[in-house]
Amino acid sequence: MKRTAGEAFGAAGGVFQPTGAAMFDPKAYFAQWQQAASSGSTAAPSSAQSAQSSKKASVASQPPVEKTEIQTQVEAASAVRCAAIVKEKGQNFTPVVSIEALCTMATKSSFKLREDLLKQPHVRSLCKRVQDILQRPPQGLDLESISRAAEALSKFPEEARPDGAKAFSKPAVSLATLGGNGWSADTAARILWSLAKCDQGEAIQSQKHIVSHVVSELIRDKGRRVAELTHEGLVHLLWALAKARVHKRAGDLQTVHTEPNDSILLEHASKRVRQEVEQIEVRLLGDLVCTYHQLGIRDEKLFKAMCPQIVAKQSELTPEHMGKCIKAYTFFMIPLKEEAQGFRTMAVVQTGDFIRPSDKPKTMGKKTYEKPQALYSQTQRFAK
Repeated sequence: MKRTAGEAFGAAGGVFQPTGAAMFDPKAYFAQWQQAASSGSTAAPSSAQSAQSSKKASVASQPPVEKTEIQTQVEAASAVRCAAIVKEKGQNFTPVVSIEALCTMATKSSFKLREDLLKQPHVRSLCKRVQDILQRPPQGLDLESISRAAEALSKFPEEARPDGAKAFSKPAVSLATLGGNGWSADTAARILWSLAKCDQGEAIQSQKHIVSHVVSELIRDKGRRVAELTHEGLVHLLWALAKARVHKRAGDLQTVHTEPNDSILLEHASKRVRQEVEQIEVRLLGDLVCTYHQLGIRDEKLFKAMCPQIVAKQSELTPEHMGKCIKAYTFFMIPLKEEAQGFRTMAVVQTGDFIRPSDKPKTMGKKTYEKPQALYSQTQRFAK
């Protein structure tokens, strides 16, 4: 005889109450519901789950942190103005303001301007301070702010981060220790991209297990977390994946060894890019083409979907970047050309003057015809 809901969950008045991770994860909800149904009472939350739920509730109840005046000035300033503020007040910056100042100079400038800014002593000292924050993060600094600091530091030249591999390794390890619910998809993409920029990719190759862990978390539940990535975060994550899968062996050629989960992630990424190709910047599309070229994966549907955008907006790409795209399309034997206009079954060649308009015919009146005139009045006769 089957039990009713009231008999199964008598302690809760016939209503099952999920707790902890079951409030967000369908699999955890079903497992907790089965446990509660088999025991005849609502599943008692464990100490870890109750601590996690109480922590989430406390975070949700906290009011948003107000930004200080100097932080607002740094965010609104240009890269050159921000460098001047750092020179004037940089010694009194808090870790959060230091990170915001570095992000402003990294995102509102070109690479050439960042090279010029790095020649200033106060900017070099700010980079060194942010690098120390990454190696020894202060208590209370969240992982998202750390990832933004790592990304900003990676956009500067190599001399700005002499110990970059060591500085970026600690946030990368946090991705594996915190689990999938402890970080966002864009946070993981920023950290892995920054780690891949160090030592020509050798830093991330020594942390392949962390990359595999992040990929496995992203493809869970039919890749629902892939949709959380921004376009730039998606492209950067795939580029970091390509760098991590490079296999180097002494005395042998460099190869790429991918994992089964990598193919699943690339399928989800390809599907999303094909759906949103018109909304993605052509710069990111070019980077994605180069990433697939590095991996050696031929996705004809994706390449044909990106082709019209790359050809139409090729003026926004540098000649070097456009050359890499042409090389990738040639390598996979996929044409990089404009969209065909269709077949023409008949062509009519028109002749005439099509530029000037024709004049209106003039009124000629009644037509008169010329009659033949006789040369002689009578017919001439000639002797034989």
